Amino acid sequence: MNKGSIMTLLFLSFIGYLSFTMIWSGSKYECNVCVEYKGVRECQEVEGMDKENTIMTGMSTACAAVTNGRTESIDCSMTQPVEIQCKELQ
Repeated sequence: MNKGSIMTLLFLSFIGYLSFTMIWSGSKYECNVCVEYKGVRECQEVEGMDKENTIMTGMSTACAAVTNGRTESIDCSMTQPVEIQCKELQ
């Protein structure tokens, strides 16, 4: 085997390892995040590995459902959620 083939094989093995560990590690948190923007309330249930990132994902997803355009989306994401309920998964 030449050097390029060995490097390609090592790279693909590394990517396979990362994919396998990410798939089998699962989520650690499940959060229900509710936002209210311009009188419209939207709640989203999301799962993730880190509590803070899971909450931020829920906010982004909920804001996407109640906003129109980038400016409103940014404005919505800067507001505080009206409700956050998180639980740790087994």
